[in-house]
Amino acid sequence: MLRGLIVGTIALATTTLLTTGAAGSTTERSSPTRGETTAVHRSLSEAPGARDSPGIRTVRTRKRFSMVAVTWDGKAPDRTTAQYRQDGRWSSWHELSPLGSSGHGGSDVSGAAGASGAWWTGPSSRIRIRAVRAGEHVTGELELIAITPGTEPVRSETERRTARPPVVTRAEWGADESMMRWPPEYSATTRAAIVHHTVETNDYTCARSAEVVRGLYHYHAVELGWGDIGYHALVDKCGTIFAGRTDGLRRHVVGGHTQGFNGQTFGVALIGNFETAYPTESALRSTGRIAGWKLGTVGRDPLGQTTLVSGGGRGNKYPEGTSVTLPRIFTHRDVGETACPGDNVHARMDTIRQASAG
Repeated sequence: MLRGLIVGTIALATTTLLTTGAAGSTTERSSPTRGETTAVHRSLSEAPGARDSPGIRTVRTRKRFSMVAVTWDGKAPDRTTAQYRQDGRWSSWHELSPLGSSGHGGSDVSGAAGASGAWWTGPSSRIRIRAVRAGEHVTGELELIAITPGTEPVRSETERRTARPPVVTRAEWGADESMMRWPPEYSATTRAAIVHHTVETNDYTCARSAEVVRGLYHYHAVELGWGDIGYHALVDKCGTIFAGRTDGLRRHVVGGHTQGFNGQTFGVALIGNFETAYPTESALRSTGRIAGWKLGTVGRDPLGQTTLVSGGGRGNKYPEGTSVTLPRIFTHRDVGETACPGDNVHARMDTIRQASAG
């Protein structure tokens, strides 16, 4: 399929055994030691096991994962759904949306031919996948990525900038900097902030937010080939702010969050799918606060407007070279062919903007 397990980016230890279906074939992969982030890859082209219904593939791992995604070559399936097993029960079926539809999908760096958003399942060792295109089962055309984000405890921050909202740094949430293969590219300034949602991930506890961020980092940097996490900052449901892209808070760093507008914008993502869930007041306030703080570092009014020039690209609403006048804080869907950040965040942008000025 698209790729095998990336070798050399993560120190590996014990072996993980994967089985497909009730009597499927086995392959050996590597699993991390405590605190490390890694992924197991599995082609879904094998025949289903005896217990699988037509078009469904079941993958079982000896090492527990907490986040899953799928990739594919060629045309995307019309619909891909998954369910995981936890505490002896299967979850309900969950739709895995392609990046760029309800998802983020905004990097200007080419990565996987096709990929879903990353879905937080919580600790599990068994996943079922089914995919359909034009009424036909195409599950076998997919590759499953099951990510184990590690369990390194978050350390307390030793230094905070007083004008900035409290932020969990990359070191504190446990970023494995050996995965950071993208040489940071810097711009002259930050002109606007763009609000996103990460998609696929609502059923997490705030105590595990750092694991979610580590999983997203691995997915963006390694699996999608972006070299780093796309967003400059991420916000969980409790309003905790996590530093994202390398050097993205300290300096003006080109992001990987909005195709054609990454050059002079600051990308902040609420962790969750807000087409289906409602954002908390804490998350909205923190999103506004970090966006307003970043714009304030260059003296820009977060309640004002700005004019940006589109860089074009796939999924962009505006052809290359088009000047677009926008609020200083706007959403991914304002410039991209996407539902991001979801209707339930989009409807609360006034709250985010008000918090940015506070």
